[in-house]
Amino acid sequence: MLLSNSWIALALAAVVQVVTAQVPNLPTTTAQVPNPTPNPAPNPAPPIPSFTVVSNQRSTSYQYVENQLPTTPQTHEVIMVTGSSVMLISQLSNSVLLKASVDANGVVKDVGAFQIGSPNSRLHGLVNSQAYPGQVWVTLQEDNFLLRINPKVNDIQAPPTIEQTIMIQENLEGCKGADGAGVGCKGPHYVGEYGDELWTTLQDSSHVLRINHKNTSNYSVYKAQPRPIFIAKHPVNNMFYTGQDNSASVMKIDPTTGVTTQIPIPGSAGQTPVGMVSGPKGIWFTLLGTNTTGTGTFGHIGADDTIKYHKLNSTWGKDASLLHLGMDPDMDASHTIWLLSSSIVYAKALDSVIKVVFDANYETIVKEEVTALPTQECKAHRIWLTSTTVFATELTSAKVFAWSVLKSQKDTANDKEPSSASSLPLSHSLSLFAVTAWAMLPAIFTLL
Repeated sequence: MLLSNSWIALALAAVVQVVTAQVPNLPTTTAQVPNPTPNPAPNPAPPIPSFTVVSNQRSTSYQYVENQLPTTPQTHEVIMVTGSSVMLISQLSNSVLLKASVDANGVVKDVGAFQIGSPNSRLHGLVNSQAYPGQVWVTLQEDNFLLRINPKVNDIQAPPTIEQTIMIQENLEGCKGADGAGVGCKGPHYVGEYGDELWTTLQDSSHVLRINHKNTSNYSVYKAQPRPIFIAKHPVNNMFYTGQDNSASVMKIDPTTGVTTQIPIPGSAGQTPVGMVSGPKGIWFTLLGTNTTGTGTFGHIGADDTIKYHKLNSTWGKDASLLHLGMDPDMDASHTIWLLSSSIVYAKALDSVIKVVFDANYETIVKEEVTALPTQECKAHRIWLTSTTVFATELTSAKVFAWSVLKSQKDTANDKEPSSASSLPLSHSLSLFAVTAWAMLPAIFTLL
């Protein structure tokens, strides 16, 4: 059962704001980055709908908002700049960086759009810098650049400035075979900062690059199988791991010895490892599945490289096509991981955000909660978490979905008990929603 766009449109009765994205003067760049060209003025953003679904089961109110962004074929990564209420979003198809101010409930209040490189530079990865607080590392996948930018969070319409440019030379040592044959280093996708070092996955040439951002002559290149997507450092054994989405394998890198090891993913678990993050006791990653099915499976890599696979069991989660994931900001107390299901390869997959609660040891799933995005077939792409809000980018619809808690159990301890009908478990209440206008809203289904 997919929620169609037309159903959702009929249900959106509350219009809270119109956001119009403006294109200010463009940022200047260093000599190594192509001179930017003006970004064509995007279409004015349509009204942003805001609506609330109340779960009487948990006496908690949630707000769901879809923020329309300047339209473009591919809206990719999203982060909140550390210590601010400013969100950065990369639009790969035109290499535009969006800078948006958002309120506590995830509603976008203002947007600025900035050309980074040329329209063909393929702006992609975004990560906050700890070495340079308030600044952000970005990747230009087509141009082979890593850039450190100051996003200028105090003024949404102020152009970001480029503070450092690292050009990835295609002929770096290790990029080609000993005989000089093979593909050079190309296509930085994701970048992560670890002290003085950057680790980036070179998706287009299937390499991983470690480079010191204070001394760029200090680097290492690791040949991967097709295609490394994300990379993360294990919190226990300090090794680095990358998922290779075209190879059904995870590569482990020992940064001390330079030795790499392939860890195959059995067909019984699934295929296409994509999202990967460091979390409780190890590395967590998602399996996207194929263009005909998802498997609702994600994995955990322990310190000894043993992988434990976790399978979703709820009606709306068991066949999910899991693309990305994030750890709850309060993960030590909440024991919660957030997953993103996407229609990016399997068109019939439910685009949804999935909350998974574990036991205290992160060994067993105790609860699942699936929230369908209002716009389906949007190829939901990335997830980002704050203490109050879950954000998800929608690749093809140029939107950011925001899921926030308005009222918690502790705030409603004295609320009136729900009626017998509304106190049904949500998994049973779905049939009631199906014959009312509530079916047109994002649905929450809970495995109890």
